[in-house]
Amino acid sequence: MSAPSKLDRFVVKYRKDHTHPVNHFLHVGAGWPMIALAVILVPFHPLWSLGLVLGGYALMFFGHFAFEKNKPTILKHPSTPFVIAWAVIRGLCGGLLRLATPQRSR
Repeated sequence: MSAPSKLDRFVVKYRKDHTHPVNHFLHVGAGWPMIALAVILVPFHPLWSLGLVLGGYALMFFGHFAFEKNKPTILKHPSTPFVIAWAVIRGLCGGLLRLATPQRSR
């Protein structure tokens, strides 16, 4: 078995910094969906998009300071959203590939 990749180690650290259930909800249930909606709306409502991005990050920062009692990872590593997005996409594609690949019965 090979050593974990840098991306795998980063994801483990990210999960360690996001253990409180309220903070997790503020990220997954509110902040990231707001930011995703902002990306979709930017061509049609740029000011709304800006407000959604700022509001989403405000909720996520609040979760870190109020519940996790730590600094948001993005302040230490500004590339965090892109790295985590890549990890999620990689995981989804791997799962879809496993579903699409026929399994031999034993």
